[in-house]
Amino acid sequence: MQIISFRVYKYRNIEDSGEVSLSDALTCIVGKNQSGKTALLRALHKFNPHDSDPYIMNREWPRGQRTKRDNSQKVCDVRFRLTDAEVEALAKLTSQEMNTDEVVISKDYQGRFDVAFPGMPDLFPEALHPNSIDGICDTLPAVPKQVGPEFMQAAKSCLDEVRRTATEGRFSSLTEMVTTHGERLSSALSPDNPQRQAEDAFHSEYVNKLGEMKTAFQQAPTIRQQAHDYLVTQIPTFIYMDDFREFRGRADLSQVRDRRAKKGLNPDDETFLMILQLAGLDLDTLIEQGDSGDENIIHERQLDLQDAANTLTRDVAGRWEQNKYRIEFRADGQTFFTEIEEVDKDVGMIPLEEQSKGFVWFFSFDLRFMHDSDGTFEGCVLLLDEPGLHLHPGGQADLLKRLDSYAEKNTLIYTTHLPFLIDLREPERIKVINQVEDGAVVSDNFSGCQPDEKLTLQTALGIRANQSYLISDKNLVVEGAHDYWILTELSNVFQRSGKEGIPEDIMITAGGGAPEVVHMATFMIGQGLEVVSLFDSDKEGRSQEERLRKAWITRYKDAKSGTVLLGDTIHGVEKVATIEDLFPEEYYIEKVRESHQEKIADAGMQQEQVVLEGDGPILPRVEVACSKHGLMFNKGSVAKAIRKDLVKSATVQDLPDGVEDKAEKLFSAIRRAFGV
Repeated sequence: MQIISFRVYKYRNIEDSGEVSLSDALTCIVGKNQSGKTALLRALHKFNPHDSDPYIMNREWPRGQRTKRDNSQKVCDVRFRLTDAEVEALAKLTSQEMNTDEVVISKDYQGRFDVAFPGMPDLFPEALHPNSIDGICDTLPAVPKQVGPEFMQAAKSCLDEVRRTATEGRFSSLTEMVTTHGERLSSALSPDNPQRQAEDAFHSEYVNKLGEMKTAFQQAPTIRQQAHDYLVTQIPTFIYMDDFREFRGRADLSQVRDRRAKKGLNPDDETFLMILQLAGLDLDTLIEQGDSGDENIIHERQLDLQDAANTLTRDVAGRWEQNKYRIEFRADGQTFFTEIEEVDKDVGMIPLEEQSKGFVWFFSFDLRFMHDSDGTFEGCVLLLDEPGLHLHPGGQADLLKRLDSYAEKNTLIYTTHLPFLIDLREPERIKVINQVEDGAVVSDNFSGCQPDEKLTLQTALGIRANQSYLISDKNLVVEGAHDYWILTELSNVFQRSGKEGIPEDIMITAGGGAPEVVHMATFMIGQGLEVVSLFDSDKEGRSQEERLRKAWITRYKDAKSGTVLLGDTIHGVEKVATIEDLFPEEYYIEKVRESHQEKIADAGMQQEQVVLEGDGPILPRVEVACSKHGLMFNKGSVAKAIRKDLVKSATVQDLPDGVEDKAEKLFSAIRRAFGV
């Protein structure tokens, strides 16, 4: 089964986290320190950890609610999607049709699981499965062939009655049958052997087994219990990792053994013993070998350590594409050392404690992952609390790639307050945790972000909160400076002519291409501003418009936002166009020649030689025409030339043919998008 959402209740500073949907195998939860990120992951980890880690009410129940403590309070609801094999196994338990592949499993403070199928409460009834009933009924003895005909008839009627009564669920009636059936069989006994001997043996065994059946039925698991027990065994292991679970490479073997004997192991000791277990090493054996004083035995110990290190290197270090490394164990007396060599660095073996904090985190998690997944490295729910704190920004970007590797065969949830650990290419992965009056709440509605979380998201996009475009209530975001120049001056021409252009209370902001429009628009919306984004209707523009509309705008509830595709607007049909297509071909190529006079002359050409060929959008055709003659085309120079003409235009009558009509359609679409 695969986790698809979860919800945490009454755990530390979380009253009700809200349902956290996981639309991807990897989810990022953004929040400031003390916002509840650790509590969220801790509560989820205890849902099904590899090693027992129960909820502790005295420490984990929300503060200030002591009188409301209740062991039956559920801590986690986790929704899973079942595999085909799991659905098939469950279908065998119920007579109803399995019309769902989702199940919600809850766990309370006492550690009890509850299983529910939303919308199908009676899918698995509190009744015994027919197979269970048949199995218990089959424990009754078979009637031997040696009995008399009268006894045979009486015995078969008794067996039939028991099976019918059990099938109907009237198990309490079985107690009375011990007496009535005993009397019925006694009255049918044959007077002589050998029938009498066989009948007496059956009579005795039948009455005894019948007396045991009521208890057997009471103890047999119901259909619901069987479904419950099966699903609980299918819950994936939850693995938690933070900076405090890092492995220390050096240990004193004797001291670790002494603390173990006194039941005083510290976290470092526990992690060290886990490493020995993974490597197939035994603490007592290593100590005995070191104390032997025999050079051969001590040499044998070193061979064991080398073999163990090679085993871990093979099983763990070579599994990931990034940060491949080689492990080496050695011992001097009772001091144990771990050294690491990073394969792509020519620095040799270095003690683990001298490695970077980032590398130690990777190494520690790899070993924790191996241990808690029983060596499979798959099918788990990985919970990483603030990974990469000690990595430089470039290393944090590399960590994102490593997390993708972890998530290929697992579900991974990580928390962060670091901008470089937010993958903006995958907006559906991002959630925000906020501390509100009633406790920590997780949401995918960015408009509700607290200032710290909002700043983290803004920083991830390279957007500073004091940039000018954040101060206007209404914003039109366009792809580039050329779009900004042309739209601004065209609107001015319209206004000088007494026509409606772009309203003055709308601020135009230029991005650095279609992807940057998405970034800017998203976080303007997050500021509660009204935003319309204008995209070219080429392949990139359409792709980014869809991304903004479907993947980002939906994350902001009640957002005042919209998008406009330039070509579809000015042509009235789905058609490729950029801002240059507002102008007629003849005019635009004239401006190309005008703005590229020196380049054309340097190439030994006449201006008339730069001509457009074919049909379609202007810009790619101009680029082809220029490259054909070895000219470096600069559309910015052309935009400046057009801007000069627009500044000089007194009214729309001065515009080139067709520009007024196209611009009017575009301005109308922009105003409609703003609701004007």
